[in-house]
Amino acid sequence: MIKLKNPSAVYLKGGSHAILLLHSFTGTVRDVKDLAKRLNEAGFTTYAPSYSGHGLILEDFVEYDTDDWWQQVVDSYDFLKQEGYTTISAVGISLGGLFTLKLLETYTDIERSAVMSVPRYKDETGVSDRLQQYGMRLNQMLGMSDEEHMRQLKYVNDYYQGTTKFTMMVQHVMDHLHDIKTPVLVMYGERDDISYADSAQFIYNELTGQKNLESIAEAGHLMTLGRGQTATEAQILAYFGRADI
Repeated sequence: MIKLKNPSAVYLKGGSHAILLLHSFTGTVRDVKDLAKRLNEAGFTTYAPSYSGHGLILEDFVEYDTDDWWQQVVDSYDFLKQEGYTTISAVGISLGGLFTLKLLETYTDIERSAVMSVPRYKDETGVSDRLQQYGMRLNQMLGMSDEEHMRQLKYVNDYYQGTTKFTMMVQHVMDHLHDIKTPVLVMYGERDDISYADSAQFIYNELTGQKNLESIAEAGHLMTLGRGQTATEAQILAYFGRADI
């Protein structure tokens, strides 16, 4: 049996202003590691938790769902509090963006936030398809036999409770956007599916506090990596400025 280790969290100590960075669904801390480093260089403390199951084979991945990952986000926020940081902000991409918005709906003392590539809506088929793509890519990378590959992919079909929780969580976040008073930078990549531009506009319209809407022309869905990475980092760094160490 193939066993992989869950990727480690990223914790870069800097100034008294801490930024929690949250990665995507089926992604890893690699999604936000470079951004965490850039923000740390600007004087911020940065912390990026690794969601359970992510980076692991499907058989292990499906042991967890959005309830588990949300608890990890809350635990990470509490960790920064326990470390003595009284000024905490949050940045998230895709699922991490959803969790960021949920944090803002739950806690009123977060300084500011940035969200990228956040879906307004997700159905069970879309979640399953994304999970299957993840499994196929990872299985190929690990050089699995055809038999083991097919066995692993069957776990996607049994993840119906996880996909249902995912879709319900998205809807709940969207239904409570008007509760957010924390400043929010909403971002999307112009090379991403057009639905994400529509989602960004919807989120921006529903927010009632201070808000900004920005697009990155060269960015796709994973804005923090690839062609749009530099421009995305520059936008977020400009938004947060330098930390008051």
